[in-house]
Amino acid sequence: MATTPPSLDAATYADLRQAVGDQAMPVLLGRFQAQLRDWSVRGEPAALGAAAHGVIASSGLIGFTRLSRLCAALEIACQGDDFEAIRALAADVAAEKAFAEAEVARLIAAG
Repeated sequence: MATTPPSLDAATYADLRQAVGDQAMPVLLGRFQAQLRDWSVRGEPAALGAAAHGVIASSGLIGFTRLSRLCAALEIACQGDDFEAIRALAADVAAEKAFAEAEVARLIAAG
């Protein structure tokens, strides 16, 4: 049985923080925050899939594992014609995106 990844993988986040240092971390989080803020999980499949692709690596790097995996699934779904799957995945991505936005704001505030 597959397990659901955590929304924020604390070990991945800690590893990144150690690798880049405490001063660079707010910069990375700020860039990710802007990326999320500027991204609407709506639109026609090709644009939606391309936008999801852009979030896969950045979210995975920071530790937002679930968002990264959902974006990868959405990107793949957008390459097909299963609009129900696209709608369902887009809803899941939107919910996880909202969590990530709140968590990034908390992490930035915490320093």
